[in-house]
Amino acid sequence: MIAHAPRESGGWRTARNASLVRRARNRRLRYRAIGRIVVTLGGLTCLVLVYLALLANVTRLHYEIGRVQHERTQLVDRTLRYDDEIAQLTTRERLAAMAARLGMAERSTFAVVNVPPPAKHADARPSGVAALFPAVKNFVGAK
Repeated sequence: MIAHAPRESGGWRTARNASLVRRARNRRLRYRAIGRIVVTLGGLTCLVLVYLALLANVTRLHYEIGRVQHERTQLVDRTLRYDDEIAQLTTRERLAAMAARLGMAERSTFAVVNVPPPAKHADARPSGVAALFPAVKNFVGAK
């Protein structure tokens, strides 16, 4: 049996149709709550994962800074050792002892020589295109 209920808009709706609509609405409301919970938990999970990723990146950077500082300290120590070694190897006493062992003696007189600058000749090294092609030089020189 079908019961009709009047609508305000002038249409009619059966009791069966009304119960189907009510059931569908209740089902949607029930699943809407579950959907909201799932979406909320998913959003919170994403936020936690982003936070953990950022925290891991910061931790990695701290370890990198520590490693670089340790490496820098080792390089500074090595540089200081090399500077001390250079200073020790270039002392005047050590150089004098090496020269004496090699049979070198310090000169008492020194000769000063003045070297005149070289004169520029006509057949000096060619420049420009003539430098690249000797045949062109002969051709240019013949004119």
